[in-house]
Amino acid sequence: MRAALFLVLLAAPAGATCQGDTVFSCRIGAKILEVCHKTGALNYAFGPEGQPELALTQPLETAAYTPWPGVGRAIWDSLAFTNKGTTYEVWTSFDRMDEAAKLEGGVNVLEGETLLATLACDPGSVATSLDILSELKSQIGQCWDVDAKAWTRSCD
Repeated sequence: MRAALFLVLLAAPAGATCQGDTVFSCRIGAKILEVCHKTGALNYAFGPEGQPELALTQPLETAAYTPWPGVGRAIWDSLAFTNKGTTYEVWTSFDRMDEAAKLEGGVNVLEGETLLATLACDPGSVATSLDILSELKSQIGQCWDVDAKAWTRSCD
């Protein structure tokens, strides 16, 4: 199954298209990885244009978004989509100490805690980080609890 999943992720031409406002997108070889926001939901799409190989949706309210904790050389964040025991963790990272750094991103595919594949975005193809998700979550009354490392409605 792992080999089949890995081949599905690497095979096929063109790019995916998801519905709504683009939160994140990049090119991975001949494919496009996208996360979009539409009416309180986040949509993940990966694969050929108009016919993604994988499309997942989750409510913004329960989205597993982890913002940058504010320390370290790299500014990073991640968003996880889970489907039938497999997690697709979209990530972005930027080396704030390197003046020539470009925004990087990709997706880690995990089964439980086991990493099945890491697909990195083509250099220069990441347009935006995932940090807009903090604003979207704030708009629905959520805030990040740094100590609990979780989103909450207790925004004091």
